[in-house]
Amino acid sequence: MKISTKGHYAVQAMVDLAAQEGAGPVSLSVIAERQGLSQNYLEQLFVKLRKAELVKSVRGPGGGYTLGRGADAISIGEIFAAVDESLVLIDCVDTSGLTEHATCDKSSGCRTQTLWARLCHHFNDLVNSVTLGDVLRGEYDFPTIAHGVVKG
Repeated sequence: MKISTKGHYAVQAMVDLAAQEGAGPVSLSVIAERQGLSQNYLEQLFVKLRKAELVKSVRGPGGGYTLGRGADAISIGEIFAAVDESLVLIDCVDTSGLTEHATCDKSSGCRTQTLWARLCHHFNDLVNSVTLGDVLRGEYDFPTIAHGVVKG
């Protein structure tokens, strides 16, 4: 799996915005300059982030964007979902619903189908458990795997 530019930039911009929380609205031009990102691309992403209520726009002089809620209440997974970032590890398994659905014609005899589906669920659980606040503080602690046993 590879996170696309839209997912990467959306998280990067949201972390930047979260770092300015409490300082008032931040313009996309400021975020773009600080992060070395395209302002036009950020505008497209922020339309989606605003629709998902992850950011609020403030019009007029001194306007810009603020977080839609506190940094500890916005997960990285929500940001990915808002910008339509696909978190699929492998194309042959659709884990968008509550159960795994095979999307290839070999699924009936595939011994790895459940493996891919569970890995995808685990990854999604991880990105949904990390918030912008965690990223700002550098306090995300993922479970480690030692000798086949998950610790953490």
